[in-house]
Amino acid sequence: MVNILFLITGLHVGGAEMQVYQMIKGLKHMNYRPIVVSLLPVGPIGEKLEEEGITVYSLDMERGKASISAVVQLNKILRKEKITIIHSHLFHANILARLMKLFHPTVKVVNTIHNINIGGRKRERLLQYTNSLSDGITIISQAAKEHFIKVGAVSEERLRFLPNGVDTDIYQEKMSSKATVRRNLKLGDDFIWLAVGRFDKQKNYPNLLKSFRYVLNEKKQSYLLIVGIGTLLEEMKSLAADLNIADRVRFLGYRQDIPDLMSAADGFVMSSDWEGMPLVLLEASCVGLPIVCTDVGGNKEVVIHKQTGLLVKPKCSLSLSENMLQLMEMSEEERKEMGECGKNYIRDVYDLEQVIDQWDQLYQQVLSKSS
Repeated sequence: MVNILFLITGLHVGGAEMQVYQMIKGLKHMNYRPIVVSLLPVGPIGEKLEEEGITVYSLDMERGKASISAVVQLNKILRKEKITIIHSHLFHANILARLMKLFHPTVKVVNTIHNINIGGRKRERLLQYTNSLSDGITIISQAAKEHFIKVGAVSEERLRFLPNGVDTDIYQEKMSSKATVRRNLKLGDDFIWLAVGRFDKQKNYPNLLKSFRYVLNEKKQSYLLIVGIGTLLEEMKSLAADLNIADRVRFLGYRQDIPDLMSAADGFVMSSDWEGMPLVLLEASCVGLPIVCTDVGGNKEVVIHKQTGLLVKPKCSLSLSENMLQLMEMSEEERKEMGECGKNYIRDVYDLEQVIDQWDQLYQQVLSKSS
């Protein structure tokens, strides 16, 4: 049994956090004993892991503040749990994992980069200068891989593309949920757009809300459901009111019934300014939702333009709204065909079991290398 420590910046709701959760569920049935450490206080994903019998620690760090006590605590956890591999996710956890290599040289360190934008050139250089402390570096999209190689943060021979995976048993269309969700949210038979993601600058919700205002000028019988929490939530509620669309936008907060909401929707929309490879796009396609999203990062690796969805120019409300309207003007049969195409593509390329097999192969490769 290989004791593997998953080190992540936080365990609140997000694509990286959900991917770690799904990976752990798959790996615990193999020859691995997963232990999870969050730099920040444990959030909803951490609580779900604990409920399922996974050991979860928090270093209780404050966002944006270094902590010597956190380093000491993590050292103790590594010794106590007899860790063989540290697999870190997101920038701060990646750097801390590499620091641990100095204290535990026999422990293998695998880092995963989850976004094309990790916070600027200084952070990219910090990765570059500490790459020697990592035994394996992975990235979740080809677009992000090309970026990090181009800026010199990681060499091509060291950086391995290993995509997100989606649990196709969980994310599938549930026709029985459609009527229930629509009835509970009082949506009637109107066209339903769904967006899922935290409320921060990256997701550019002002762009989405302005685009949806244009949509409502043409298609009044439609709603926009937004699932997520974050620092900009209240600001976006105010913006919806200012745009006079508040009666047609539902801010649903944190939800655990995403597959049900996706089954109830007619289309999925994403307005991000940058991305790595959004897990939520994999999930929406897996359910069979046609997608309209900005052409940033790895989005084009998930959404095949005019086949499984529509890719639009980022930071452009007119482009986003025009393509949302284009999707709405398709017949129900055309949208269903687009959704089916997306479903088949995701199941062929991004099925979670296939991705977990790739992780298993990488871990075995790393373990076979001498320190």
